[in-house]
Amino acid sequence: MDEYQRFALLYDPLIGAALRPIYRELADRLKGHGCTSMADLCCGTGMLAGLADREGMTALGIDLSPAMLGVAVRKHSARFILADAAALPLDDDSLDGAALSFSLHEKPRDTARTILSEARRIVRPGGVVMVADYRARPGNGWWTGHMIATVERLAGTAHHGHFREYMDRGGTDGFLRAAGLAGRCEQTFFSGWAGVYSIPVPE
Repeated sequence: MDEYQRFALLYDPLIGAALRPIYRELADRLKGHGCTSMADLCCGTGMLAGLADREGMTALGIDLSPAMLGVAVRKHSARFILADAAALPLDDDSLDGAALSFSLHEKPRDTARTILSEARRIVRPGGVVMVADYRARPGNGWWTGHMIATVERLAGTAHHGHFREYMDRGGTDGFLRAAGLAGRCEQTFFSGWAGVYSIPVPE
């Protein structure tokens, strides 16, 4: 069953405008790292892959939701494939960069770690993995935090449970520390509740 089938057509109209500056930041940082090829993992409706494609990168969007990919293919000229980000059908060191935007927090923790490991596997030495996701307890923006929690609750019981665990364990900072990665928060959004992180792949 495609758990996103109910939301696919509503996703961009409801939250696309809020996410667009974050996708722009991700695309700019991938380009700044010299990436000419990238994979947008768990790409959803393909906004980031489409933006990277328009910026001249060879962009590949990957998702498990046929409904979300259906929207992506109609809207963007990047290449899209139906695949599991936890078992990518891509060769080692085959791309300059990869991005994960607001996907780690919604997965079981072991699955999220596998997806991040797969992202690092497909990126060449000297490339970069970019992550955009939630930060825990930024110290301000109470209303923004409340709205984020409400949206995550509306996404379903399992989704909300994974989000709560992610935040209780320190958000993206805590997740990357637990994975043994020195990801640096480059920019914050949503009153500090979301951050864009860069994870260099060692040469």
